[in-house]
Amino acid sequence: QINRHKELLRSSHKWRRWRSGPQESPEPGVPFEQTVAAVLPPTISADDIRSYVNANLSRLERFVDRELYFRHDAQDRPQEGLSTEEVVDEVIVQALSDGDRPEKLALEPWLYRLAMQAMDEMSARLNDLESPVHLEDSRRRQNVLASDEAALQFHQSDEGWTKESVIADRRLTTPEQAAYSDEMITLVQAALRGAARTDREAFLLYGIEGFSLPEIAAITGRHPEAVRESIDRARQRVRNAPFVAHEFHKELIAKARI
Repeated sequence: QINRHKELLRSSHKWRRWRSGPQESPEPGVPFEQTVAAVLPPTISADDIRSYVNANLSRLERFVDRELYFRHDAQDRPQEGLSTEEVVDEVIVQALSDGDRPEKLALEPWLYRLAMQAMDEMSARLNDLESPVHLEDSRRRQNVLASDEAALQFHQSDEGWTKESVIADRRLTTPEQAAYSDEMITLVQAALRGAARTDREAFLLYGIEGFSLPEIAAITGRHPEAVRESIDRARQRVRNAPFVAHEFHKELIAKARI
């Protein structure tokens, strides 16, 4: 027995040693998360989803409705195919499907993320199916509630309401822009009160109406250099008016630089 033990010690150089190579590495064990000792947090179940939807459906609908409104407002040509009900239905279907579900504590953020993803996917599908705008098509959405009372409060039943009528004409000003323009013109006129008539006319023709120096000279019958001097004097008066200088600092005064 002693001789055998000595022989074993003499052959210690033949023992298998762990090397750093991938083939000589020890076999990995079972992850702790998969052992019996691991206590995993409960994941979301179908009953949890149903309970949340029953208690917070209106909150989820308001979130989807606001998000659709912002997306609709940010588009150059808004899509009318998405509705709040369709997005919420898609969210619930995806949540109840056999997919990866997070922990119970992340139920609400997970549903909101599903809502964002559903809106992106549904919008992408609508863009793929998008066709050229037919101006003769009706602008009204399909009536699935069998009631036109809300729409008829603003539009008559025999009124032609096509897609052509809702395409914005950028050449025309909106009521808000017109009101702002009228108000600013009134402020400029107040700032130029007391100025010479020629100075006021030259400044308004140049800064408000957008005429060039030769055009103003032709309109007023004056020399272009005299028009330039009138604009400079009027511009200085506008700069000294505190209630106008800030509004027209970037637009009118900068434009009036010759």
